Amino acid sequence: MATEKELRDLNDKVYQVDPDYKDKKIKYTDKPNNELTKNERNELTAGNQEFKVLSVKNGDYGFQGMAVAPIVNGTPDYGQVTVVAAGTYPDDWDDKFAAVQGMFPNGSPQADVALQYVGELIDNNPNWTINQLSGYSQSAYMLKVGAHFKIPTTVFSGWFQYRSLTPAEEKFMKENPHLFLNYRQKNDDVTKWNDFNSKWGNSDDFGTIVWIDGNSHKLTSWEFDEKTGQLKISDSSGNSEGAMIQASHFLMRGFLTQLTMLDQLKAKLTASGGGLSKNEKIYLDDQQALLAVNTGRAAYQNAMANAIKVYQNAITEAEGIWQETLREARSQIEVLSDNEMKDSLSAIGATEQRIVGEPTEFFQQRINKAKTMDEKFESLAKEIKSKIDKIVQTDQQLAQQLKP
Repeated sequence: MATEKELRDLNDKVYQVDPDYKDKKIKYTDKPNNELTKNERNELTAGNQEFKVLSVKNGDYGFQGMAVAPIVNGTPDYGQVTVVAAGTYPDDWDDKFAAVQGMFPNGSPQADVALQYVGELIDNNPNWTINQLSGYSQSAYMLKVGAHFKIPTTVFSGWFQYRSLTPAEEKFMKENPHLFLNYRQKNDDVTKWNDFNSKWGNSDDFGTIVWIDGNSHKLTSWEFDEKTGQLKISDSSGNSEGAMIQASHFLMRGFLTQLTMLDQLKAKLTASGGGLSKNEKIYLDDQQALLAVNTGRAAYQNAMANAIKVYQNAITEAEGIWQETLREARSQIEVLSDNEMKDSLSAIGATEQRIVGEPTEFFQQRINKAKTMDEKFESLAKEIKSKIDKIVQTDQQLAQQLKP
């Protein structure tokens, strides 16, 4: 799948599908090389990855869409097709009109064009696997398209009427929020005043909005990890919930990807007929168990990392409360020595042990418990991995089949 940095760049470049787009001279098209004009391109760079433009759509209501595939060893990988739709282009009156309509409960009319476009791509290209959709701002309606076709979708600064989902789309999104990421900055007035969703709610987003500190609506305002291409969420208290949602969504997406790979391996092992051998069945069961344990451990680590951060902040806060208590007491009863002042505080139950020691002990116990649970996950994973290795070592035929 495309990284989030690549998706951001694709969202910027899809505007250039529009023949009337004035900001850049280059136009992207799905024409073959021998039909390209001077200013047309059928390949582009997003992030550090080269992509082939497989299809473009310049449709009704100012819709522009584009399907691309990463170029791997000189060839488009049709197993990793991404479809992206352009946000609002202010110079296009059809686009602006669609944006205005998108503010109402039924959502943008471009959503219907996008649904038809992606449906036709699926029907007409059985050798493609469309495994990701994306949009920006108004084109967050790609969330609806993703829920309709059950395709993972990531949008940036997306304002979207979640009430425009059909009952079936809403049910799927509600049951699979990990497939949908809508990155929004908390004080982005463009998103807030267009769909009226705020951090305090309007329509239910089913856990798909990742709220991040900030006030920008621009695509360029998002930052990404240089190694992973993942959107960076700064380490601040206001971002802790968003970071947890992002991490949990990635975990579930990774889990489902691994399950798909196991299904493909099972198909490979049974391709010769005769069903699975005893060792093959044990191997697949153990791999699935290992996947579940590793995913569970990663999810627990994610939750505990945030909890531990809260615990540690609480410990620091308790120490601060005690120091502030001492400062306040000194300012009120300067005639007493330090020990006499502490004795006076103790008489009313304000001791360092009670204010700092007991909370610290409580939170430290929770931190230690979290670490112990992580060690149990690790021990179980090692046990299952050892069992898998033993099966492969003793079954040469299975080992041969597992080779790439």
